[in-house]
Amino acid sequence: MDDVTESLNVTLAHTLVDRHRFLPAVALQLNETLNTMQDYEFLMKAIETESRTNKSHYTSFIDEDSGRLDLLVHKYLHNKIFDHAAGDLIPQITSNALQKPIHIYSERDDGIRKTIVQPKIPRNIDKSLLLVHLNDYHYSALIKEKSIH
Repeated sequence: MDDVTESLNVTLAHTLVDRHRFLPAVALQLNETLNTMQDYEFLMKAIETESRTNKSHYTSFIDEDSGRLDLLVHKYLHNKIFDHAAGDLIPQITSNALQKPIHIYSERDDGIRKTIVQPKIPRNIDKSLLLVHLNDYHYSALIKEKSIH
């Protein structure tokens, strides 16, 4: 991960291991980017709203009916169960909800993989990036050096 942290001029900020995995990393990154103090309850509400508002967009990806999507998103957000089809959609739903691109850097045996998640339902896209790191199943925020105190 040193190559990524050095090239992006970021520090790896570990988040609590609470089984939500993705949300604490995004919340930390969002707080650093916007200089706010939002907990991930804010994200949970934004994700629920986005998944309900644009339900037809997401159900086509998971091959499930819309009621099932609501249940799966609820399980992810409130029961921290992520091992299902909607769990894989959470980064996309989050990107759409926040109208922000999310770059996910993951470590692989053959090097670093960068996944770019862009808002697919554009409204007012914010060009500032949210940077997160994935190691196995744990996400951490990548914080710009100038933001570290």
